[in-house]
Amino acid sequence: MHTTKLEILQCEEAVGLKLLAEGQIDGKGRSISAASGNGGFVKALSPPLLGPEDFNIDPIVNVESLAFNVDPIIPVAPRTKLMYPEVAAGAMDGAVAKSVMKGVVNVGICLTSLGVCAAYLDFLAATLPQVLGPLLGPDFGELEATLMVLPVMLVLVLLRTFKVLSFTAILGDIAVTFALLAVVTYGFATRDIDLSLPFINVKSLMKFVGATSFLFAIHIVVLPILHASKSPQSFAKNISTSFSFITGLNAVFGFLAYALFADDVAPAVTDNLDGGSDATQATLNAVKVLLCVDLLFTVPFVFVAGREIVERGVLSRFRDGERTASVMHIRNTVRIALLGCVVAICFGVPCFGDMVNLVGGVVNAAMGFILPPILALKLFPGMSLFATIGHVLILVFGVTALVLTLFFTAQDLADPNHSC
Repeated sequence: MHTTKLEILQCEEAVGLKLLAEGQIDGKGRSISAASGNGGFVKALSPPLLGPEDFNIDPIVNVESLAFNVDPIIPVAPRTKLMYPEVAAGAMDGAVAKSVMKGVVNVGICLTSLGVCAAYLDFLAATLPQVLGPLLGPDFGELEATLMVLPVMLVLVLLRTFKVLSFTAILGDIAVTFALLAVVTYGFATRDIDLSLPFINVKSLMKFVGATSFLFAIHIVVLPILHASKSPQSFAKNISTSFSFITGLNAVFGFLAYALFADDVAPAVTDNLDGGSDATQATLNAVKVLLCVDLLFTVPFVFVAGREIVERGVLSRFRDGERTASVMHIRNTVRIALLGCVVAICFGVPCFGDMVNLVGGVVNAAMGFILPPILALKLFPGMSLFATIGHVLILVFGVTALVLTLFFTAQDLADPNHSC
C-alpha cells in the first residue's frame, strides 16, 4: 500500500508535466483552457459557484476540496496541484477515456466517503446500546441509537467550516490510545494467550484484507494532504515513517487481540469488553463512549469528500445567475440526501464488520491496488521489466482481493444465520 501511495505522487507529477506540455496549464500551474471539465484541471470551479464558505475551510481537515479551493490569484508552482480524479483523467488519451476515468475515480471517492460514514454509523448503532442500555432500558436498541445520533450527524454535515472541530484531532488520538490499552489490559486480565490457533484461515484472510484496506488504503486523501503540507519535499519520507509505525502497532495489536480472544474476537474488538466489576465496566464503557464521540465527529471530515463531488455536479447544472441565489438551499438539500443514503446503506448492511469488508475490500482495493498500477503503467511505459512485473502483480492482487472479498461478504450477507 505504501508503494501505491508513492505511485500516486509520481503520477500526479507526471500528469502535471503532461498537461503543461499539452498547453492545458501554464508555467505557474494554472489552467489555460476554461473548457476543460468544470473550468479547467486546476481552477476547476469559480469562486461564485463554490461560495465563500469553501475558502474558509481549514485545508488540513478538508480531504477532497483542496483541488477546488485554489486561490486563482496565487500561482501554483512549479506544477499544478491535481487531485486523484484529475490525475486519473490526465493519464488517459482522448476526451472519452479522460471523462470515463475521472468518473470512475469520482464514483470511487463517493462510495468510499459514504461507505466509511455508514461503517461509523454501524459502529455507533451497535456500541451505544451496550453503554446506554442499562440506563435507558432493554428497549433501547440499534434503531433507537441510530435515531439518537442522526440529529447530531445532520448538524455536523451541514457545517460550513471545520475550524470548530479542530479539537477532534487530539480527541481521536486519546480515544484510540485508551481503546488499545483497554482491550489489551482487559484481555490479559481475563484471558490467556492461545498460541495454538491456526496461522491462516482463507475466509478470515479475505476479511483481513478488507479491514486492512479500510484502514490503510486511503489513497483518496494522499494528494490533498500533500498539497496542504508545509514541506511537500519530505512528504514521501513522512509517509514511510508514519505508515511503518502504524503498521507495526496494528500488527502487534491484532496479534494480541486474536491470541487473547481467539474465535470470540468481534469485528469491532471493543465488543469483547464486557464483564468484570462495576468499576471495570464503567471504565470500559467510558472507553466505548470516547470512541463513539470520536467517530461521530470524524463523520463530517469523511463525508466532505463525496458530498463535494455531488454538489459540484448538481451546481454545475445551474447558470451563474440561477445558482447564486439558491446555492445554500441546493447544498443543504444535497447534504441531507447524502446523509439519507448513509442511513440507507447502514440499514442495508447493519454489521460493522461486513461494511468494513465491503468498503475496504472492494472500493478501497480498487482505488488503492487496481487504479494506481494502471496509471503508473500508462504514464511510465519505459519502466524496467522488474518494475512492470511488480505493478502487474499489485494489479492482480487488487483484483483478486476485490473479487474474493466481495464473494465472501455477499455469502455472509445471504446467510440467514449470519450474525454481527
